[in-house]
Amino acid sequence: MKLYLQMGHGMQTMCRELSEAWGGAAVILSPQNIHPTDKLAPYANSLQKVRGSVLFDPQLYTPRNDQKNLKEHDYWPQTGITGIELGECGELLSKLAEINVKIGSEAFILPSNIINRIDDRWEKIQGTIADQARQVADGQQLLLTVALGKEVLSDDSQVERIIQYAKHWDVDGVYMVCEHPERHYLIDKPIWVGNLFSLVAGIKRLGKSVIVGYANHQMLPLALAKCDAIAAGNFLNVRWFQPEHFETRGSDDISRRTKWYYCPQALSEFKVVYLDVAKKADVLSAMAAPLTMSNDYSKVLFGGAMPSETYYNESDSFKHYLHCLKVQCELASKATYDDTRNAQIAQLETAAQILNGLHNERIKGQDRDFGEIVDVNEAAIQIFDKEFGFAMAREW
Repeated sequence: MKLYLQMGHGMQTMCRELSEAWGGAAVILSPQNIHPTDKLAPYANSLQKVRGSVLFDPQLYTPRNDQKNLKEHDYWPQTGITGIELGECGELLSKLAEINVKIGSEAFILPSNIINRIDDRWEKIQGTIADQARQVADGQQLLLTVALGKEVLSDDSQVERIIQYAKHWDVDGVYMVCEHPERHYLIDKPIWVGNLFSLVAGIKRLGKSVIVGYANHQMLPLALAKCDAIAAGNFLNVRWFQPEHFETRGSDDISRRTKWYYCPQALSEFKVVYLDVAKKADVLSAMAAPLTMSNDYSKVLFGGAMPSETYYNESDSFKHYLHCLKVQCELASKATYDDTRNAQIAQLETAAQILNGLHNERIKGQDRDFGEIVDVNEAAIQIFDKEFGFAMAREW
């Protein structure tokens, strides 16, 4: 499984730097953060010069609502009921096809608005968008957006309907974004998480690729579903799909200046001031990233000085997180389904053990602490294994 970079506020330079450091990175461009349209191609070219590749997310999730940066693009609908809500959007798709050609995208992400109830009308619109796109895409790989409201994945029957509908879509893959239930960054509902795994596996078994956008490290078990890639970025609004972010000019978490450190073996993020506590308790070394994920962005935190007094900054925090997540994604898929499942369970058990020790020293990650999420992911993996394990093991 791969990590794609989900572009958010302040990520243009960061994406270039990471692509150069990694020897290439796939970046999902955001029209909200690169505007107007004529700036997209020069930026894509700058990424390609450092071995990067690009996709373009048109972000037409709430097409009737205003978002001032998105409205600067000439493909954005101006008034009333939009073609995308009716499935009649040939002109829109032609404009988007031109953008994809100009930027040299690796695949054409087709637009779709967020849906809260899966029904035959939605399926018809999705199919029509796919058919119209095939006529203008000039042979390019097509990824149909599936944008799900927060309750959809709580309903097994809706998940099964999406899989059944996907059989008939004339596309090469799906770009999936999912609103989290109850507005939590880390999801505490095993059924919801398990259904996401099942949905991805169901679409993959149809021979279509799947990219899950606006994701974070809780989605590492998607490797069990043979997910092709997850995409994540710097601030939480590009690690967690929030529809309102595309309706008005959001803050992009700019007001939050707390520096966080991602401890990959604990699957948790901690404020740097809690690393000071870890140093005082003589357990800081246990929080350093393992050698496979070691990087220059966070090394200064473990050099002997009090972590909060080092020059570790917000940009370092983001790049450290994304670097570690990239390696975790690459390591998530094993030679067999059983090996992949066992590795995911072992990773969760290790995180639980490390967190238990840190919690005993009162070192906690608040709402980014994976302590209560370990059980959620273990239960979701168990649900998925019972439903898809035999088939996935045979088809691996």
